[in-house]
Amino acid sequence: MTKYLLLLLPLIGFASTIKVEHAELKPLGEIIKTNAQITQLSNQKQEIVSRLTGHLEHYYVQAGQYVKEGEKVALIESIELSKMTAEYLALVQQAKAAKIQKNASMKLNQKGLSSQNDLSNAIIALEEIRSKQNALASQLKSLGLNPSTLTNATDKFIIYAHADGVVGKIIAPLHSNVNAQTLLMTLVNQNGYYAVAYLSVKDAMQITKETKGWVNVANQNYPSHFIQLLPNIDTETQRAKVLFQIENSPSNLLLGAFTEIDISLAPTQNVIMVKKSSLTLFNGEWVVFVEKEHKDKPHNEEEAEHEEGENHETHTDDEHEEEEDEHGHDEHEEDAPYEAKVVEIIAYTGEYVAIKGLSQHEEYVSEGVYFVKSMLLKSSLGGHGH
Repeated sequence: MTKYLLLLLPLIGFASTIKVEHAELKPLGEIIKTNAQITQLSNQKQEIVSRLTGHLEHYYVQAGQYVKEGEKVALIESIELSKMTAEYLALVQQAKAAKIQKNASMKLNQKGLSSQNDLSNAIIALEEIRSKQNALASQLKSLGLNPSTLTNATDKFIIYAHADGVVGKIIAPLHSNVNAQTLLMTLVNQNGYYAVAYLSVKDAMQITKETKGWVNVANQNYPSHFIQLLPNIDTETQRAKVLFQIENSPSNLLLGAFTEIDISLAPTQNVIMVKKSSLTLFNGEWVVFVEKEHKDKPHNEEEAEHEEGENHETHTDDEHEEEEDEHGHDEHEEDAPYEAKVVEIIAYTGEYVAIKGLSQHEEYVSEGVYFVKSMLLKSSLGGHGH
């Protein structure tokens, strides 16, 4: 009993690593492999410009750094901003004085001591000042400044990130003079990536909205779906460009990187598919591992009782010891719960592979293939006395 327990312990340890799944019936068309380039849409990239003439004093971020919306990215000292804030504070004071003048004119007019024309002129003067003040306040707000908090004129213009993202590239050198249109840096939104596939015109014309692709990045395959057949042919390669959106992509893909993509073209047919991780070479053939079929049990109670009687009479303790071979291996030690099933590979599609040799819903080992293979090899060696 102790011996059997020790034999089972490795199997129990492997069981936590071994994963079993069912073979699936999935549509598959002609698979073509081609080049693709990682990209993003224009609305996913943000170009940060200075927006004011001035001197670039400081960067709060560096290339590759992740920033959140509203975070400081750069500081510019601007004489233009100094003039704007000074003018705004002057208009605030002028508006106060003009309001006092308007109120005084209104009281004098009510007492008949001033004309209606004098009152109208006072009202117009106040409204003109307020109009200039509101226009200037709007400009300051668009630059990220709150006019109501201004107490002194300032030339410190801080630029903030308008969205979450990663700083792609620092463009303007530090301590350089910039104007309102100078590009300071790029900011990349990492919420989604796309792949531009390069196909022959013939293949591109077979693309439909149901077309699926699998983009290979750093030995990982990511499913993708068709977005758009781009209208222009690539002039260098003379190939059509097809845009795919990468599903569940990581957030650190490199923009502009070239890679490969597998595309399934129409028409499609349903084929049996298993995980690519389930395939392995065994005795020179491609196989997947399936659970070993158990031997048929006795068909009726009488046969079962008969066999039980025979086993009781013939299998003594001494005879059980004789079941062990000359090397000390028990017959039970040779048994493994899985067996290899030879399959024929049809095509690879991302993390899946289309095969012949399994039926739909049939169980197979999708993970832990190495451990199953080790068990079978050990069982085979034990069975032959090596």
